Amino acid sequence: MFQRIIVPLDGSSRAERAIPVAANLARASQGSIVFLRVVIPAHSVGFYGAEPAVGVVPTILETSIAEADSYLTSVATVFRNYLKGIRVETEVETGSAASTILSATRWEHGDLIVLCSHGDTGLKRWIFNSIALQAARKSPVPVLIVNEHGETHPLENLTHPLHVMVALDGSMLAEIALNSVVHLMTALNPTGQNTLHLLRVIDVPVVNGSMRGHTQLEPLIREKACTQAKAYLEQVVKLLQEEVQSKGTLAITTSIVVSSDVAGAIIQQAEENTCDLIAIATHGRGGLMRILMGSVTERILGYTKLPLFIVRPHEAVVEHSEAHDLIADERELPSWVGLL
Repeated sequence: MFQRIIVPLDGSSRAERAIPVAANLARASQGSIVFLRVVIPAHSVGFYGAEPAVGVVPTILETSIAEADSYLTSVATVFRNYLKGIRVETEVETGSAASTILSATRWEHGDLIVLCSHGDTGLKRWIFNSIALQAARKSPVPVLIVNEHGETHPLENLTHPLHVMVALDGSMLAEIALNSVVHLMTALNPTGQNTLHLLRVIDVPVVNGSMRGHTQLEPLIREKACTQAKAYLEQVVKLLQEEVQSKGTLAITTSIVVSSDVAGAIIQQAEENTCDLIAIATHGRGGLMRILMGSVTERILGYTKLPLFIVRPHEAVVEHSEAHDLIADERELPSWVGLL
């Protein structure tokens, strides 16, 4: 599935930590890797509204492009042992980081983006994670965000069966991530008994108002929501087992958690179940809808130490899913929706 992997590099050693993981995936799928370096034009840096520097920018830009091209060539050489037997290409593009990564992914016909989050705190971490989130929010392909570890990343050379947790919100959209997750697990660890854990977090709203007996109503709502969640997970497991029969051994487990802090519950469950990876689907919405409903994915990325696999379905799939879920919402209790 992952035949052409895009690896954005910003010139830092941190970003290069994604290379061994990408190489592992490319080798398993007999695919290729494209190292991408985005050069931001000089007039794009500075205060908002500043006029571009006429006459100086072309020289600076040409120099930056040459340096970026030389850097990518050196990276391919430094990591040649990891990249042995893998076709590697380099690409230098100019523009804003997030939008250029997405454009290059389309031009290069990429089907997976792999990048490494920064372990910094404060402004540097915010800037990098902001770029990663912007890319994931509108990416035409899945995005695997790994994080910094020691000399060897856990996903680089697995010595144990892979344990992945997928957060489901009860919508068709979240389930779309499952197919990509199974492919990713097969590529990372083609042998052994991998485990896929399906998590359903229920955010039951607190009943307020002057309605008599509302304190007794909340437990009933919670019980009904859990019953529906259990039936939902059983249905997903049944369908998934039918689809993965040809993909080797895969154990499927489930759990249901009631919590108003959806992101926190996902992270806690992943850590308690010693998962190697968290996977989640995102609608890719922005603006008012994002402000109102929040961003579960963004909060997970900001606090988890685990790799995060983000899948954003195509627009047609999103529209179909939302129409289906709107009808379902008329019959069922509202559930949390993890949106970017």
